Order: sequence, then C-alpha cells, then structure tokens
Amino acid sequence: MSQAPMTKRLVRSIFLTLSALTLSLTFSSSGFAATSEADLRIELDEMVANFNGHAKTLDIDNVESVRAFNDFIDQALSRHWDTEYMAIHLLTDAKYRSLSADQQVQIRQSLETTFHRYVYEILQEYKKAPLALVGSVFLGKKGNLRIKIRGKPRILPTLTGELYLSNSAGGWAIVDAGYGNFTYISLKRRAYQRKLKRAGVEGLTGWLDKKSRHFFADYCAPELDLVMPARISALCEAE
Repeated sequence: MSQAPMTKRLVRSIFLTLSALTLSLTFSSSGFAATSEADLRIELDEMVANFNGHAKTLDIDNVESVRAFNDFIDQALSRHWDTEYMAIHLLTDAKYRSLSADQQVQIRQSLETTFHRYVYEILQEYKKAPLALVGSVFLGKKGNLRIKIRGKPRILPTLTGELYLSNSAGGWAIVDAGYGNFTYISLKRRAYQRKLKRAGVEGLTGWLDKKSRHFFADYCAPELDLVMPARISALCEAE
C-alpha cells in the first residue's frame, strides 16, 4: 500500500475515534470556576468507559440496546455539542454570518445528525478493542489543554491521538481533535467550504444527510422507529 492512502486511512481512523467523543464544543463564561483538571480527567474517563460499555452490548436486533446507546449519545454527548461553533470554524465566521437564520439552523441540524453518525461509526471500528485515555491533561504548544487517547482499529495498528480541550468558567469542552499535525477542523474545512460554494446550503446539507441516510439504512425499521432520534427517522422517511 502506498504511503498516501495509508496516511489517509490513519487520519480518518483517528478522526473517527476522536469525533465520537463529543466533537466541537464551546461554552461561554457564566462567572463560575472552571472545572479542575482532575475533575475533567474523571469526567472524560467516565465518558470513555460508558462508550466502551455500549460497544460491547449494542446489537441492532436488540431494541433496548439501541435505545440505550442513543440515550447515551443524546444525554451524555450531544449536550456538549455546539454545532454553531463547528459551522463557524468549518465555513469561516464571515460566510456563516452571511447566511439567513433558517440556513444556519439547517446546517446545524445536519451537523448534529452527522456527529450522531460518527459515534456509531467509531463504535463499529473499535467494537472489539476499548478506547483509553493516556496520561493527564497537559498544556499544548499553543496554550490549549490536551489529553491523549488511544484506540485499536480493526485493521490498523494502535493509534494515539489528542483531544483539544477548552476549560472556561462555563465548563470544559472539546473544541477539536487531532492526530499528528492534523485536526478535524483542518481536515474537513476545505471540503465543507467547497461544497457550500458549489452547491449552496441545500447542497451542503444534502451531502451530509445522504451520508447519514446511507449509514443508518439498516436502522430504518418499524421496531426501531421509536428509539432512533427523530432527525434520523426523518431521513428514513425521505428515502
């Protein structure tokens, strides 16, 4: 295998690992103390442990296991997702602010569904080997907090990437994720901007939703309709 395809596969694999753990979050100041680094490490450990637990039990033929996994995503992960922050940093602040309020909402909704899909994708990729945080939270070269995370994909060697953290008065956040010199935002920014420029908001959201619709096709079953998020059930109906 040539170096370029292998590098691309490595980057995608670690990207899926990290994006599954509450990608793109941000908080505003509210006058309270920031989370201590020790408490931050504990919360991240709990999140990873819960994810690993669902990786062992999720079975598409077991409705309750699907319900439990979706509840974990919606209650423990998605409450941290700030899709506006992600949209701004993928599209640029100027381009995002130039869109109408309805268009901004449309993009954020597609991003929310995309992140839900990422959690499912990483569960499939790492189902037989648990994820694990490595070491303590540390200060990166650019002054941002980071923590290393390790995972073993199905067909690749063990990979260690980094979560980029924000810890302000409003709480802690994961604002980006990376492997080597790559991060989620740096890898995906060009594709999002190109799609928006060439096809507009409808084209961008249609591109994202098509990926999610294809991935969740097997979950478009009557017995799973009540346990899947409404936004995903709507994609099933649009098929």
